[in-house]
Amino acid sequence: MKILILLISILFVATNCTTEDPVEGVEKDSVCGVADPVKNLKWLNEEFKQFSGGPEINGIVLYNYKDENIIEVQNSLFNSTNIHQHYCNGAKLNLEDPKAFEDYTKNRVELKILYGTKMWQ
Repeated sequence: MKILILLISILFVATNCTTEDPVEGVEKDSVCGVADPVKNLKWLNEEFKQFSGGPEINGIVLYNYKDENIIEVQNSLFNSTNIHQHYCNGAKLNLEDPKAFEDYTKNRVELKILYGTKMWQ
């Protein structure tokens, strides 16, 4: 019985060890350097607090565009889709020119939905 427990313990340790060193101060699934960007990025949290309704009619989506993380805030009350894209620091992308917005929608890569429902294509 002791041998069985010992073998199970060794198997448990062997299968749960990793060879990767964790990055200090940043979690593996972090976005913009934080584990919970909706809560921990001040500018994004302020946008989130302005949502009317819940996750069924609002969304926050993370994209990669031109090798940058872009956070798109999709509030159900917004009447435009080209002025709510932000860099991690909260600065807005300048997508007011229709060609710039077309390039953005064509070349962005969706990484994940951070909150709610993706509402815009």
